[in-house]
Amino acid sequence: MFKKIFIVFIACIWLKSSYAQSVLNEEFFQKEIPAEQVYLHLNSSLLFSGEKLLYKFYAVNAETQMLSSLSKVGWVLLVNSDKEVVFKHQLNLKQGQSYSDFFIPSDLKSGGYKILAYTSWMLNAENNYFQQDIHILNPYQKDNEGIIVKDIPVSSSGELKKEGITDLGLNSNKNLYSTREKVILNFENKTDVFANLSVSVRRIDSFNKPKLLSSTNFNNLYKAIKWETPKDLIFPEIRGVLIKGKVSSQDNLEFKSKEIIISFPGEESQVNIVSIDSKNEFSFIINNNLRTNELLLQLKDYFQNDYKIELLPTPQPDLSFLDFSKPVIQTGLKDYIIEKSTNNQIENAYAAIKSDRTFFPEPEGYFFNQELLKYNLDDYTRFSSIIETFVEVIEFGRVKKKADGSYNIMVRNKNANGEFTLPALLIVDGVVVQDHDKLISFEAERIKTIGLLRSKYFFGPAVYEGVVVVETKEGDFPQVFKEDFMEATNIITAQNTKKYYNPNYGNEDLIRIPDYRYQLLWEPSFNLAKKDKEVSFYTSDMMGDFEIIVEGFTGKGKPVSLKKVFKVAE
Repeated sequence: MFKKIFIVFIACIWLKSSYAQSVLNEEFFQKEIPAEQVYLHLNSSLLFSGEKLLYKFYAVNAETQMLSSLSKVGWVLLVNSDKEVVFKHQLNLKQGQSYSDFFIPSDLKSGGYKILAYTSWMLNAENNYFQQDIHILNPYQKDNEGIIVKDIPVSSSGELKKEGITDLGLNSNKNLYSTREKVILNFENKTDVFANLSVSVRRIDSFNKPKLLSSTNFNNLYKAIKWETPKDLIFPEIRGVLIKGKVSSQDNLEFKSKEIIISFPGEESQVNIVSIDSKNEFSFIINNNLRTNELLLQLKDYFQNDYKIELLPTPQPDLSFLDFSKPVIQTGLKDYIIEKSTNNQIENAYAAIKSDRTFFPEPEGYFFNQELLKYNLDDYTRFSSIIETFVEVIEFGRVKKKADGSYNIMVRNKNANGEFTLPALLIVDGVVVQDHDKLISFEAERIKTIGLLRSKYFFGPAVYEGVVVVETKEGDFPQVFKEDFMEATNIITAQNTKKYYNPNYGNEDLIRIPDYRYQLLWEPSFNLAKKDKEVSFYTSDMMGDFEIIVEGFTGKGKPVSLKKVFKVAE
C-alpha cells in the first residue's frame, strides 16, 4: 500500500495542479492516503525565562495510532497572544518521531502562548493540528501586562498514575532521595511490548498552569476534523521539505532562461538545477540535514542582475482561530519566583560545563562522488596558477582559451571514441560557478582538491560534458566567486539532534559546581524492547517533590502514559 502511495505522489508532484486534483478525487483522498495526527510530549506548560521548552514530536496514523512513516518532515510553532510566530522549527522525522527544544530568552514577554505541531499533509483539513497552551513567566520585566496576579489556592501534586496500556509498569528504587543521589527507574515489560517513549523528570511547583495533554487523550483535538478534498492540495513531504519559488523580471519580459540553479555553500549533496514553469515558478526538495541556511539561486546561462527570485512561504495553520488566556499567578509565590529566577541564572552561568551535546549533520558528498577522479593538490608539486595546475597535475582536465580571451574548463572524455568539446559543469564548494574565469584567477594555493567526472552528466533538465568539482581549503565558497546575479536568501533548516545534559556524580568531580536543576532528566528517544529496562539519573541540590512523566506509543499503536512522584529531602 505505501509503495502505491509513494508512486502516486511522485507522479502527482510533476503534474499540473488541476490534473492532480482530478486524479485525487474525494474517495481516493479520504480512503487511500492515511490521515495523520501529531502529539507533542512537553516537559512543562509553565516556563521561566532562562529555561528550556523541551518537546518530543510523534506523528501517528490517524486510524491505527501507529507511528506514521508517510511524512518525513514535521513543523512546530510557538505563537504569542498577538498571533505572532515566536519560533518555527522544522524537524526531520524518522518513523514519525523527532525532538528539539527552545531556550526562553529574557526578552520574551510574560503571557499566554500556544505551541502548535503538524505535518504539511495535515493542513489539507481546517484547524487540523496539535495545540497546547503554554504559560511563560518573565520576572525580569518591569511591566507584566501579560499575567494576572491574585490570591488563588495552591494546587496539589499528583500521585502515581497509569493510563493507556496496562502491560507496562514504572518503579523507582526508592521514594525518598537525598540531594545528588542516584535514581534508578525500572520499566516493567510484562508481555515484551515494544514502545517508543519519552521521559521527563521535573520538580513540581504550585503554579496554576495549563494541563498537559497526554498520549491517551491528545486525539480529542482531532474529533471534529473532517477530511475533505481541498481547493489547493498540499502534498505530504514524503522525501523532504518542498520549497517553492517564483522568478520575476524588472521589465516583466519573458525569461531567456527556463532553468534555475540551486546551491547551498558547502553542501555538496544539495546542488541542483530545476525547470521554471510557464508561471515562472519552480520547486525543489531538501532531503538532507543542512549545515548552512544560506541558499544561492541563479538563472542558468544568464548573467544579468535584472530579475528577482522569491521563495514562497511554506504552508502553516491559520492562526486567526487561536484564543489565549493570561496566566494567573498567586501572590504568595513571590519568594519562589525570585528563588527560581536566581537559580536559573546560576545554572545558565555554568552552561559551558553543563552543555547539551549537539550532533551536527555529517557532510554528504555529490551523488556521483564514487565516480570522481580526485586530485589532492598537496600530494603534488604546488603551482602558483590554476592554468599551470591543470597542465602539470590535472591529467584529464584542460583549460581552453576562447577567442575573446576568456577561459573554459574542460574534461577529457573517459570514452576514447569522442572528445568533449563543450565546457564542463564547474562546482566550487557546492555552488555552481558559471563564469570559469573566476576559477582561473583564483589563488591555486587556496584549493584543497580538484575532482573530475569524465562522462556526460544529466543534471536536472541540463546535460554537461563532464564535471569539475573544486574544494577550497576553507570549504565555505569564497566571496570572490559570488556574482551580482546570484540571489542569496536564508531558509529554515532542520533542528539538530542532541544528547541532553545528565550529570554522573558517581564518575565526575562536580562537588564545586552548584546544581540547581529543576529538570532532572529529559530523555526524548527511549525505546523499550523485549525486556525490562532501566533509566538512571541524579537528583540536584533542589529539594521537594518531583514528577516522572512517560509518554509514547507501542509498536501496535497503543498509547503509553505513566506518572510517578518521588521526594528529595536533606
